[in-house]
Amino acid sequence: MIKTISVENFMRLDRKISVDLGPVTILVGANGSGKSSILKALHWSIRCARLRDGSGKVTLERMDYVPSRDFLELAHKKRIQNKDDLPKIKVGFIDDHDSETRISISAARNDAGVKVSIDGPLASALTAENPQTAYIPGLAGLAEVETVLATPVLRRRAASGEGGSVLRHILLDLAEYNDTASNHLELIELNRWVEKVIPGVRFWVKFDRIRDVNIDAQFWTPDMAVAGRSIEFQRKPLEMAGTGFLQVVQIFAYLLTFKPRLLLIDEPDAHLHPGTQEALIRAIEEAALEFPDTQFLISTHSPSLVRACGAETKVHWIENGTIRVEDENRVRLRMGWGALDKELIIISEDEKLSLLDGIISQWPDLHRKILIWPTFGTGGLPSGQSVSKLRKALGIPIVIHRDRDFMADEDIGEWKKKKEYDSNSVPVWITPGSDIESSFVNSDHISQVLDISIDEANELIKDAVLSLDKDEVERSFNSALYSAVSQIDLNLRSAPSARWRELGGFCENTVKGKELLKQIEKSAKRRYANTAESRKLGNLNKLRLGSKEKPVCECLKHVLSAALMGA
Repeated sequence: MIKTISVENFMRLDRKISVDLGPVTILVGANGSGKSSILKALHWSIRCARLRDGSGKVTLERMDYVPSRDFLELAHKKRIQNKDDLPKIKVGFIDDHDSETRISISAARNDAGVKVSIDGPLASALTAENPQTAYIPGLAGLAEVETVLATPVLRRRAASGEGGSVLRHILLDLAEYNDTASNHLELIELNRWVEKVIPGVRFWVKFDRIRDVNIDAQFWTPDMAVAGRSIEFQRKPLEMAGTGFLQVVQIFAYLLTFKPRLLLIDEPDAHLHPGTQEALIRAIEEAALEFPDTQFLISTHSPSLVRACGAETKVHWIENGTIRVEDENRVRLRMGWGALDKELIIISEDEKLSLLDGIISQWPDLHRKILIWPTFGTGGLPSGQSVSKLRKALGIPIVIHRDRDFMADEDIGEWKKKKEYDSNSVPVWITPGSDIESSFVNSDHISQVLDISIDEANELIKDAVLSLDKDEVERSFNSALYSAVSQIDLNLRSAPSARWRELGGFCENTVKGKELLKQIEKSAKRRYANTAESRKLGNLNKLRLGSKEKPVCECLKHVLSAALMGA
């Protein structure tokens, strides 16, 4: 068992990064964080150590796997050099006895390949003839045809990472196929493992050395069943399977064929449904028990995969080429929330988040740091105590959003007390107007979007209000305010009639923003349709979008910035 691996000066990785391994280890992190660099460094270094000649040299032609044909550029932000005093690519392996085996890679003279050295107690084992690493970067599909290869050629092709060129051949080897057999043989052991992920799946392979030129591999799943026909006539060629399906097949075919010391799997979730991702990690954890000499190292972006992994699986957060020091349970929890690379969560009362997200997108630096979670109404917003516990568990600030719904500031204060937000120091953003949509009922915003004057924008708003039924607006106002303050003590909440007068009676302040926006659009169409200015209507679809030039809701930016600074 390898306890720890380390990589230094390779692709995204500058300083030495050490990763503790378990039977199954998962690497999570944003794109470009260095997850794949770790997998590629392990596979490339071990393959180079295996293929070096007596002087330690490996030419490009001899490499069966290389992350880039411009291999001299694989060092971090620099070319590999052949001088002893210059940095080398280094990969390390610490075993159960805490002894380290090191692989160092530098350029060969005249840039004609690389110079590789390997020293330590695992040197012989890592350079054994049977591949000690299997790298599965994902398949783009299968080769059109495959024929039988000599064993050394098969192993080189398999080691290349281009499993689609030899997958049928690997299945043929699993079948221990008789040279003169003319029927398809079923791959019982492969069935057993793959059906843990894809229930009921079965595989067959055939190659008659006397009669066949190419290897024939077939598969069947229960959804292909046709009543009255035997499975023999329902099976399909393997190349008709989907990409995610083929990657699952490759994982277990490589495991059963090579039983490598390290099985390196890069983003197996990319083409799989979340439920299938969960089944895959459970199957891999089961395989780790049955094949204790193989350790699985997986990179992923999948919350589903991380959420489903067992307690024995190690999870590491890779960020900017280093391991971020976090409690492993926190990493799992943040991954499950989809908040791994976020710095703040907004828990919103809204079901549809596009408007809130559109406002935040006005500030790109903030936008990329924020995750929005819906709660489908104010009744679903958590208490301050619940937010405090979640904030502590995730290690990330949380902001609550709710619509004002015509409440006075005093109403909002009482509501926040009721929800225990102030006592738990939970920041809350309340829309300035009745709802999110009211943020766009702004003459400056309308003027910019439709390319009209401020006066014209104000006229559109006025026309929109006057086009509404006053009694219906007042009924809607009363209903929204009553619902908003219903949980507040009667003596401490606004009376709808008094609040109506306070806001100016029948005017834009007492109309729901979502209704007013619809009427503004209709008013604009009445005014500009079939006129020389009808082109302005082409921008109506931008009315509900924020603007970087003239942002709406600057108050939201202040709340979010303060929460981030406080964190």
